[in-house]
Amino acid sequence: MTPGETAATFHGAQTPRNTRAALDRYDAGVPEWGIGEVDPAGRWIPHNLPGLLVVAPHPDDEILGAAALIAAGLRSGSPVQILAASDGTGSHPPQVIPPERLAEIRTTESESALEELRGLTPGPRGAGSLQRQRLHLPDGALADHRAPLTAAIGAALRQMPGGTVLAAPLSRDGHPDHDACGEAAASAAAQHNAPLVQYPVWLWMHSTPPGLHPAQDSEPMTGSSPAEPEISWSAARSIPIDAELTQARGRAVAAFVSQLGTEHGTPADRNPGEPVLTASMLQTVLRDRQIVFPGTPLDFEGLHAQDSDPWGVTSRWYEQRKYALTMAVLPRARYRRAFEPGCSIGGITELLAQRCDEVLATDISGAALHTAAQRVGAENVTFQQSSIEDWPAGAIDLILLSELAYYLNDAQWAAVRGRAAKTLEPGGHLVSVHWRHPDAQAFRSAQQIRADLRAVPGWILHGSYEDRDMLIDILGPATPSVAQTEFLH
Repeated sequence: MTPGETAATFHGAQTPRNTRAALDRYDAGVPEWGIGEVDPAGRWIPHNLPGLLVVAPHPDDEILGAAALIAAGLRSGSPVQILAASDGTGSHPPQVIPPERLAEIRTTESESALEELRGLTPGPRGAGSLQRQRLHLPDGALADHRAPLTAAIGAALRQMPGGTVLAAPLSRDGHPDHDACGEAAASAAAQHNAPLVQYPVWLWMHSTPPGLHPAQDSEPMTGSSPAEPEISWSAARSIPIDAELTQARGRAVAAFVSQLGTEHGTPADRNPGEPVLTASMLQTVLRDRQIVFPGTPLDFEGLHAQDSDPWGVTSRWYEQRKYALTMAVLPRARYRRAFEPGCSIGGITELLAQRCDEVLATDISGAALHTAAQRVGAENVTFQQSSIEDWPAGAIDLILLSELAYYLNDAQWAAVRGRAAKTLEPGGHLVSVHWRHPDAQAFRSAQQIRADLRAVPGWILHGSYEDRDMLIDILGPATPSVAQTEFLH
């Protein structure tokens, strides 16, 4: 754990925001992660975990934030790989201890800590393997190295079994290195269709979970109070930590001598005599349940900032074929006004422009819209940065939901169906195009999206297409078919 060099975004060095008692109450109300269950020995073991890849910004983050995940992988008999993004050489000033020496110390500490987890009693499927790989990226500057970090995570995923779960810090954890790792992992997970789970570390030091009263459950913070990060608290899940793991985790934390004391001098951004890992910080982070965020919604802005075409719109035949199929199934040759939320870089927008008098294409990512505007030069297209809640006023006769609905939470999805039903004019169509394969970030499957849309009152199914990769549905108010309109009177 390395104190951040950017005071405006890192708040971990401050007094813990929340009392331990309050956090314990919060933990008790967080649903247990449904991919596993507690066995007769009291150990939480996943039902099916082909492999686990843990991204750690600094040596010790894998223990502080992901010990329960690592234990679950080992007890599942699965291969577990730790990807150490940096060697943690920013924890102490170079004039206090040479970075090369500090890298050696922290690497040895991390290996010793992981050895404590290797000693856990195996589960019914035997003991898994645990390896650690160093990337040697600069501590304190991982945000400037997102591209190589994303590439390294992708390369590691390709070496792991299919279905391997990718674990990384929460992309809103509050430390710039942690946030960068979370964003890079989200990008790699999207590119490789890998299940993603994010773990918080510093979040507990500066953010109050819902249901806790700041005046009663939180301590006053030193310095200026940072803005509360946008956290999808409803996605949080808990993993119970049994007695054996509690003891092993304690011994693992004790291995990080350089972070627990000041024998190597006062750490960076600390008061004289204060270690990196203070007693209050450890009490806040090391609780009886580990909170994780499975399927954390993607950081679309970060994805498009790192890669101008994160979905392979211009390179993948899947995307080009999907667009051609979508345009082919449209029942009308021309539409008056089309609305395309989640347009990304405008892959199908330019095709809609050829069939519509007016197209409103929106996305929450400014980077995506910048690329889209450069690619699509049609004068009848308006690009607008907005969320799905910003539904356009006025009647619409074509709504395209392409690879979008599974990223909306339940409230957003219900609101979209309601708004679409109100604004889709007679003779108009809603086209739903969605990927059929599992998606770790999805709130629902393509099949569930199909069922929900077919249940909208007053709509009928005008047509559909499906194959092993995608489902396409055309829905809307009842109107004559193409043949009935043209010649079957």
